[in-house]
Amino acid sequence: MTTLRELASRPLRTFLTVAGIAIGILALTVVGSLAERLQTIVARSTSLNTDVVFATIQRSVLVAPDAKATVARAYARLRALDGVRAAVPEIIVPYESDNAARFGPPSLVLGFPAQARTLESSLLSVARGRQPESGERRVAVIGPDFGAAQRVELGDVIALQGNSFVVVGVLDKTFTIFDAAVIVPFADGQDLLRQLLPPTLDRLPDDPVSAFLVAAKPGTDVSLLARRIALIDGLGARDPREVAAAVRSTLGIFDAIVFGAALIALLVGAFSVVNTMTIAVSERTREIGIRKAIGATDTDILLTFVGEAAAIGALGGAAGIALGLAVVAVLDARSAAGGSVQLFAISPDVALGAFAFAVVLSCLAGLVPAFTAARLPPTVALRY
Repeated sequence: MTTLRELASRPLRTFLTVAGIAIGILALTVVGSLAERLQTIVARSTSLNTDVVFATIQRSVLVAPDAKATVARAYARLRALDGVRAAVPEIIVPYESDNAARFGPPSLVLGFPAQARTLESSLLSVARGRQPESGERRVAVIGPDFGAAQRVELGDVIALQGNSFVVVGVLDKTFTIFDAAVIVPFADGQDLLRQLLPPTLDRLPDDPVSAFLVAAKPGTDVSLLARRIALIDGLGARDPREVAAAVRSTLGIFDAIVFGAALIALLVGAFSVVNTMTIAVSERTREIGIRKAIGATDTDILLTFVGEAAAIGALGGAAGIALGLAVVAVLDARSAAGGSVQLFAISPDVALGAFAFAVVLSCLAGLVPAFTAARLPPTVALRY
């Protein structure tokens, strides 16, 4: 209580110093929550695709006169590859009225047969409603971000390439591309793919496919499998581990930049602690002399001023975390309302780490003025 009374005796100076620390902690908290959410998204996506490779069919192949034969040969070679547990045809087309204001992966319309939904059951878990039934047409399951962006709810009707589809299910949030996707029956996806073909080109094969979902057998080297798939005429594939490594590398650079900026802001606040405590020592020199004259030790004086610096750090840390929570809540609420990816997640680790850092940094900043106060001889201090 004595420490708080001392701080309250100089309210303006204390407020400005606490505000400096709070601004630094606010920046550190927001940046830390952003980094944590991005790492969560990458880890989630990587863990769900450790045994899956997406093999895409080149567009030039789809519109070629011998497309049907080329795709059939590619499909046969794909299923015959060592390490392939299953290869399921899929349809991938863009959603024509995508909201340009969204932030996140593009909205796609995916045509999945029942086998694909079984293989991707962890990604295609329905939160509300149901999956399409066998043989059912003109129904759709939407991702949560798609629903928010397009203001679509369970039971609504959406238009895909001018065709009406009834929303029968809404997927769980997975922080993957499926959050912004529309899942339709495979036959409907094929119809949508045919409609996208420019009229100047020849028609697609009777049974068009735009990609294959390739599930690897347990123990298979997915990187090697992706390279083998890419060698098949008409197909392309990227190693999911290679993609994840590239994303992690980019995130590492991003984290270094934004954390550096936040730390600079926090160091500015630390210098204000040094300034405040130095002025406090000069103003209370006579008090220090009196305390030493009646028996206070150097350690007692040192702890007094370090304690005040710690209190400033604690107040600034708490205020910064509170502001960070408010900012993150507002930003995430706006993102969710617009169907964008929610990019912030303040965990207890981030909050406690930021608070501890504020207190420790303030204590370190207050050490030099505290040592100065502790070393003052009482006879010198009493002259002031």
